Amino acid sequence: MRKDWLFVGAALAAMNGGTAAVAEPSPPVRYPSPYMDAASTPMTTLDNGARVGADTAAYWNLPPDSPKRASYDEEIVVKVADRVWTLGSPSIVNVHAVEGPEGLIIYDSGESLEDGERFYRLLRTATDAPVRAIIYSHEHYTKGTRAFVDAEAKRGNTNIRVIGNRCTNAEMATTRGAFTFHPEVSPVMSARALQQFNAYLPDTGPDAGFKNSIKLAADGYMPVDTPVDDGQTLKVAGLDLVFRTRDIGTDSQCQLMVWIPARKAVLNNIVWGWFPNVYSVRGGNYRDPRLWRHAIDEIAALKPEILLSTHSSSLAGRAAIDARLADYRDALSFLLDQTLKGILRGEGPDELRYSVKLPPRLEKSPILIRNYGDLGPMPARIYDALFGPFDGNAAHLNRLHPQDEATRMIDAMGGASAVADKVRTATQKGDYLWACQLADYLVRVDDRAETRALKADCLRAMGQRALATNSRSWYLTQARELEGTPVLKVVPANPGAVASQLADYVDYYRIRISPERSADVDRLIGLRFGPDQFYGLHIRGGVVDFIPALGSYPRKPDVLIESTAANWAKLYNNLSDPAAMIDSGALKLVAGDADEAKRLFALFDPIYDWKNDPALLALAARQAKAK
Repeated sequence: MRKDWLFVGAALAAMNGGTAAVAEPSPPVRYPSPYMDAASTPMTTLDNGARVGADTAAYWNLPPDSPKRASYDEEIVVKVADRVWTLGSPSIVNVHAVEGPEGLIIYDSGESLEDGERFYRLLRTATDAPVRAIIYSHEHYTKGTRAFVDAEAKRGNTNIRVIGNRCTNAEMATTRGAFTFHPEVSPVMSARALQQFNAYLPDTGPDAGFKNSIKLAADGYMPVDTPVDDGQTLKVAGLDLVFRTRDIGTDSQCQLMVWIPARKAVLNNIVWGWFPNVYSVRGGNYRDPRLWRHAIDEIAALKPEILLSTHSSSLAGRAAIDARLADYRDALSFLLDQTLKGILRGEGPDELRYSVKLPPRLEKSPILIRNYGDLGPMPARIYDALFGPFDGNAAHLNRLHPQDEATRMIDAMGGASAVADKVRTATQKGDYLWACQLADYLVRVDDRAETRALKADCLRAMGQRALATNSRSWYLTQARELEGTPVLKVVPANPGAVASQLADYVDYYRIRISPERSADVDRLIGLRFGPDQFYGLHIRGGVVDFIPALGSYPRKPDVLIESTAANWAKLYNNLSDPAAMIDSGALKLVAGDADEAKRLFALFDPIYDWKNDPALLALAARQAKAK
């Protein structure tokens, strides 16, 4: 079999104009990976043309009510119990409806206005009862609410509460749900989320997305008007609801679990339809497995008879619920404990990726399928939370810049042509991880169509073999980017968010200072947006201090600017040049010299290049078409 593959590899390499190093035997793969020695991985095609592994297709083709399936992934209305429904969809989220004596309680509304419209349509195939409340499980699936509220208004119902964790509104205003410890970089978090959730993949064809998708779409978020606290009980639609907001941490800051004693029902964002994603590769806060496990214990202690979850299929019956909770809890315990044991045995993050493997009992549990996130990065994330990126190997304490490393590695392997041959050979043998590592060196040193194609080929091979849809989307998105698809690396700020959190967005601007150009500068820019919004940016030798109350600052501004939130959003997104805005009066100079004001604003570097960034040009064209 190996000889056959080497022969085929040689023929293919000749056709591609390269030389297959058929004389080079592949070193044995001591630590198996689905992306090494994978040329003969069984592959197939889904109905939409998506090229996938046989394991992906086997799950995807299960009927929605199969006990081997833990998520719906298609439009479906499930009657879970009397007056309790789950609305499933191809989106990443379920919506749940519980009917009380006075109407419906809705749990989550979707990822977009379009999502909300679909869920509302599904709801009306099940019940005609009026909606009395929409509850947000957390800040992620809040953007379909406007569709529910507008549709209900047409029916004469305007009495709908929006219930959520007390932190939801602030989080949405600041990051639009893309939480990061430093909100200044939430635009990068949003951009990474787009790469993770199929936003750049087609709907049909070999690279198509088919599960866990989030697309750029209209936002129908409506703010929480009824914030609740941990342990609070509130009568909604004639039912007593008990809310939990503390110690139920999973993937976000503003969690809200609901217990309905009269129905013995728990509504939650804790039990997902796949292995608990302790690390999301898009980034975010550390997801402590102990807190997630504790949240499972909180559910179990309630002894629910109905389990309604944001991402997983719904269950009715204590035995089925207890079994699902037990497997989910054990998976979290196993992941944490085996990672910690590996650390005690001297393993670093890269070794842990390979050593932590689920036992057969958990491997076979439907609720623990790894078709959302890969298990490999999760132990490495736990390691990083404990020790940071340094793996304890002193040779890794300081590293070459990636560009210098690539240059030297290519030189050590005989030059770019020799490395390109190794990439072709590795790809033909199915050693895609190795091929991509080498191809990445090539693109860094010799970025042209041929080297990009080599890297795209191995990325696409891994993406189409990935069981985890997050991994599939990352691999295929970047393969397509190498072939010309524009991909955003930083998302522009929402003007509405800038207006509602203006002080924050003045503060965030400080990080754009050029330390070289401002090294000898000590100047204060004053910014007035109204009688109660008077801020400052104090430039001091390469750093900038944000002054939240300039009126009480012990120094007068060297230049004072008056403007509006809308104009600041244009400046923040680099849609307008500060000097031109000063000349036009959009940045109105109240005190100081105009040339000095222009010079000070020129000390800040632009982030968004609307003239040269293909992704921003594509976004601008899309926005212009929408208008």
